[in-house]
Amino acid sequence: MADLAEGTYSPDDPFNETVATTGLFLIFTAIIALAFALASWGMAETLIAIFAGVFAVVSFTASILCFFSQSTEIPVEAPA
Repeated sequence: MADLAEGTYSPDDPFNETVATTGLFLIFTAIIALAFALASWGMAETLIAIFAGVFAVVSFTASILCFFSQSTEIPVEAPA
């Protein structure tokens, strides 16, 4: 099992896995929402296209934030 030491990350840390999986899910959602927005815009459904486009941007931004938070490391203090 993954043991998280004080201030260090383990590759098997469940929190890191959860954040990475959430980011991946959000990026797939953003791609699908963007395709839906483009299809709605092509069919002259402007309001639906705007909502889907906003949803795509929010999902993409949230996925980037998930990947950023997962990639940053906790600063390790030097032992006294």
